[in-house]
Amino acid sequence: MTTEPQIDAAIDTAASTDINIGATLTSQRIALELDERQVATALKISIEQVRALEANQFEKFRSTTFARGFLKSYCRLVKLNEVAMIAAFDSLKASPEPNIKPVDKVNKQTHLGDPIIVLISVLIAAVIIFLAFWWPTLSQDSGGVGTALSDAPQESFTEQPTAQPNLSDDVVTEELATLPEQTNVIDPIVDLSADEEVVTGLSAEKLALLEEAGVSEEVVVEATKQATVKAPITTTPEPEPVASYKDEIVIDFSADCWTEVRDNSGRILYSGVKSAGSQLTLNGQGPYRVVLGYAPGVSSLVYKGEQFDFSSFVGKDLARFELK
Repeated sequence: MTTEPQIDAAIDTAASTDINIGATLTSQRIALELDERQVATALKISIEQVRALEANQFEKFRSTTFARGFLKSYCRLVKLNEVAMIAAFDSLKASPEPNIKPVDKVNKQTHLGDPIIVLISVLIAAVIIFLAFWWPTLSQDSGGVGTALSDAPQESFTEQPTAQPNLSDDVVTEELATLPEQTNVIDPIVDLSADEEVVTGLSAEKLALLEEAGVSEEVVVEATKQATVKAPITTTPEPEPVASYKDEIVIDFSADCWTEVRDNSGRILYSGVKSAGSQLTLNGQGPYRVVLGYAPGVSSLVYKGEQFDFSSFVGKDLARFELK
């Protein structure tokens, strides 16, 4: 029958809730001939915290999660059934359900005859009537104004020719010598000779203007030959950035904190209690999943050389987040 396993499970749960956690821990420690200092050294906690566990004074710990982790470690040390002990701890710390009180006062519903509803209805009807009769008239007026503006004559502007000054051959030669340096085009190195055609860098329009000013094309070509040709610009590739950090994860602790870090495959890189003033450095394959049993005990968390703010992931001193 299926009822027998359910009855056995209910009996085990009820039995676990009747366990005296502190007395069980004390008797098992004495049976193994261990003193309080040996337990504190093995668990890396103080003797006062060991005595608090054995006296069922879990409120002396910083948080419920912190006390639960120490209780599990104590059970493993003295070889007790940690499942039953944790079940007894959870039943002891279970919060009572909030009381639901009935609502006695019910507000009076609004009826259609309410003066406020009548006034709002009249205002809405007036706005609808205004839009239905006056909006087309306003649209036509706007269209008329637009037509009047579009029909207005537009002034035509003609560009006046710029008078060209009379330039002497010497002045033009000196000015043309600097023209290749003022252009935006970077020309390659060219070996100029008398037999090859020289590129002056001037458009046909500029050459026509110079010809009207009395400057011949031969003068322009000679000035271009005497100009200095710039060398091509070469760029040096920038070196690739080098990582400025040694360890991917660096965690500093200001108080005792239970910490667990897993890599992207789920393998545990570290799991245990880090004491105040210690540091944890890890390397592996990200992303990493991190659990902090007492988040206020972490003073700094640096990931890949940058400070990581995990304050938004903290709830009741417990933090769970992922480092990508």
